[in-house]
Amino acid sequence: MSVFWKDRQRNFPGANQHFLDYYGLTLPEVIGHNDDKLGLNVHPENFQESEMQLLEDGGPVKERGKTRSRGRIREIMILKAPVYDQDQIVGLIGFFMDITNTSKQINRLENEAARDDLTSLKNRHNFARDFNYLTGKPILAMMLDVDHFKKFNDNFGHRYGDEVLKKISQALLKIYGIGHCYTGTGATNSWCSALY
Repeated sequence: MSVFWKDRQRNFPGANQHFLDYYGLTLPEVIGHNDDKLGLNVHPENFQESEMQLLEDGGPVKERGKTRSRGRIREIMILKAPVYDQDQIVGLIGFFMDITNTSKQINRLENEAARDDLTSLKNRHNFARDFNYLTGKPILAMMLDVDHFKKFNDNFGHRYGDEVLKKISQALLKIYGIGHCYTGTGATNSWCSALY
């Protein structure tokens, strides 16, 4: 885990070896400078604001952000806490870890959980979230149902039925886009909602 210290001006009086190795820096390059001057963060204003707030009010800060490590953009999770000397905040200590790969996995899992496996349409959980966002806004909704689909499956097989549902879904996606197409509780209840 990378560990660093900052004074009230947000300059580094020190950092552990893991921090230095992560950024490819030496301790003399870090001491007396802040991460803004070293160009460590992609959006330094976010970190600067939270650190200034911490130095004034105290209390721990937990945040995510993007940093530059050895020429690559990485995502990190940071925990920062104030350092006190006789009831006065004299600086802060921070710990961070790289969550780039974990973040990608979480995004992939969230995408998988939000879509129907067969049709790739958004599922009912996505619809509920989107509908809450659209409450009070004018919308136009269109629902589709394939009549007697069970008979179709019984006569031609489920594999062929799945292909039909995929083709219908692809047509809906082509016309309305991924942001406007959902599927119901089952693949046989595919429907589309066009929002305007």
